Amino acid sequence: MMPEAWNVEHNNRHHYNLSELEDPDLVENNLAELRDMKAPLLFKYFYVFVASCTWKWLYYSPNTYKELKLAKWRREGKKIPAGIVASDAVTIKTLLFDKTPFYSLSEFVMVVIGPYLLLHFFILPMPLLFVQQYLGREDMYANAVKNLFLGDILTNLHGFVAVVTNHAGDDMYRFREGCRPFSGSFYLRQVLASVDFSYGTDIVDFLHGWLNYQIEHHMWPNLSMLSYQKSAPFVKEICDRHGVPYVKENVFLRVKKTVDIMVGTSSMKWFPESYEKKFLEVDKLVLAAKKSVKSE
Repeated sequence: MMPEAWNVEHNNRHHYNLSELEDPDLVENNLAELRDMKAPLLFKYFYVFVASCTWKWLYYSPNTYKELKLAKWRREGKKIPAGIVASDAVTIKTLLFDKTPFYSLSEFVMVVIGPYLLLHFFILPMPLLFVQQYLGREDMYANAVKNLFLGDILTNLHGFVAVVTNHAGDDMYRFREGCRPFSGSFYLRQVLASVDFSYGTDIVDFLHGWLNYQIEHHMWPNLSMLSYQKSAPFVKEICDRHGVPYVKENVFLRVKKTVDIMVGTSSMKWFPESYEKKFLEVDKLVLAAKKSVKSE
């Protein structure tokens, strides 16, 4: 995927619309078609397994590019065509069988995945063509290409386990409306809609790719990974003191809960609408009070 597209999708849209309808990474919303599909459960599990091996290619890459295009449209004041829901994910399936106004399949191949596919999988190992000729072998280049594809599948699987599971489960909350960044509602939502995995030592954190501190990462997106390690116990203590659910669980248990959401055997929680509106009103009052103090 393109780094600038990921920056828009993840660092902006996902972080500041977490578990809202506008969150591009809302698993329950993105897998609605599979959840509602009248198909055997075994087929749905197989579908999820295939998706977990290819999700960066089939979902994340096209959807991050869509968010990049959408951000450009908004800057230019371009209107979204009638009938198009901006928050709907654009996937390879969308490009192959449906239509999207944001870009074409050929543009996606030529601009996004094509250059990486050629450079990483075929051009990068090309020196082995000369090495294998010198050594009198014929399989080194082919083996390198196979290993690169196999490695990509494994990194997709690892990414699925460590990334996709961060905000999905029947104990995670969803929200109807957006909130002001770094307001009271914002910080509360980062806790209620995120999960931490096992943490505390450098080895454990390294094996998780330091993605096991999602609560702290979403509260303070710009802090270092070491800062998350240091702050996590304090965040948990504050949440426990005030009765805020702080979910910390083994990553493989979270995989099970995420898959349950994907196949439709469980659903995420909706945050009570009355409290959501109440907290948003409190945010407005706090902001007004801060502005009043500054003007004095």
